[in-house]
Amino acid sequence: MLSTATSTRVALRDSSPSRATSRRPAPLGRPSLLLVANQNASGLNGHADTVDRVASLLRQRGAMVEQVWTASADEFDSLVSEEERRVILLGGDGTLHAVANVHGHTPEVALLPLGRANNIARALHLPFDLAAATALAVDGDARPVDGVALDAPGLAMTAVEGVSIGFHAQARARYRAVNSADTVAGVTAALGAFARFEPVVVGLDVDGTLEVRRVGQLFVANFPFFGPGLPVAPGADPTDGALELVEIEADGRLSLAARLARLRRGTHLRDDGVRSRSARRLRIAICGRSPVVADTTVFRSSPVELTVRPHALQLVSPPAS
Repeated sequence: MLSTATSTRVALRDSSPSRATSRRPAPLGRPSLLLVANQNASGLNGHADTVDRVASLLRQRGAMVEQVWTASADEFDSLVSEEERRVILLGGDGTLHAVANVHGHTPEVALLPLGRANNIARALHLPFDLAAATALAVDGDARPVDGVALDAPGLAMTAVEGVSIGFHAQARARYRAVNSADTVAGVTAALGAFARFEPVVVGLDVDGTLEVRRVGQLFVANFPFFGPGLPVAPGADPTDGALELVEIEADGRLSLAARLARLRRGTHLRDDGVRSRSARRLRIAICGRSPVVADTTVFRSSPVELTVRPHALQLVSPPAS
């Protein structure tokens, strides 16, 4: 996740050519790449040796590489939105969340997964071995991935993984850490939300059908995994033009705990108290204390309108099997 606490630019840690020089066309047959390292990624933690190793592996594949470190959303936006080269991202899910919300042009991107959950990488079968990941980043094809267009009072954005309302959202709102690697912060947030848990009443407009539901947790998933690696919607496909709506009933803490355990194991969809269905357009009004979480962005405005945003990302990935 890119931190918004720092608005100043981070110095480049590289002896590669300047940005003006690197924008010159690459020699024939040599791809020109921008390697962007997210300083706040949980698997990177500012380790320059990892970035240097990745740059070396990319160059061994014949690429011209410029290295850049980022630590703020504004800095990342200014770099990526002006870029015509393929962008190689060292980071986790939060790095791709940022790409989907850049202002202006969105370039082809390749992810080298160094996050904690790595929900997107796991779903798209991206390699975690750096040698294999850099080979795919240089030689692989970019494929379109849909996002979730979100419109709420005072906020318009694109989510990549999905949207959460209920217990998970309440816990996420309590989380206080730079990235997803802080286990203590995660446990503290979850226990605080569990101690104060109450079901949430939501009004739903699902593709024109109106209903009112009382849920412990509601996910609108674009990818199979959400949050801390939860297999929320195993059938979700970010290329099919549809979203998966997963409702988990829970009248109190005991039923919530039982269904969260099944969710962690990926067996929750067999439960009579869990409902899953596809939708293309949703409008959600919240009657309760739950915030809304879009990927990792927490907000409290309602109603929320959700639609598929086709081709939100051009992401290098293996061919679908």
